[in-house]
Amino acid sequence: MTKPSSKPRILIVDDALTNLKMLITMLEGDYDITVATDGAIALQAVKAASQKPDLILLDIEMPIVDGYKVCVKLKVNPNTKEIPIIFLTAK
Repeated sequence: MTKPSSKPRILIVDDALTNLKMLITMLEGDYDITVATDGAIALQAVKAASQKPDLILLDIEMPIVDGYKVCVKLKVNPNTKEIPIIFLTAK
């Protein structure tokens, strides 16, 4: 049986591979990282997670479901409304 990690969990949501690589490189040693490449995948990842992320780093500009829509969906859900979100943008 695997022991759950005691590292804080961060979900990184960004559709730009360069941004994902940079954030993963910066954070991977100290945090358990999960990655989503669009808003719909991010919502699915949070819903399916056995342990919710401690923080979400969320890109604002993404196709289909942008960061603002993801944030609203998470904040209206009683199970996810307490997860802190930091918005990211290349602008």
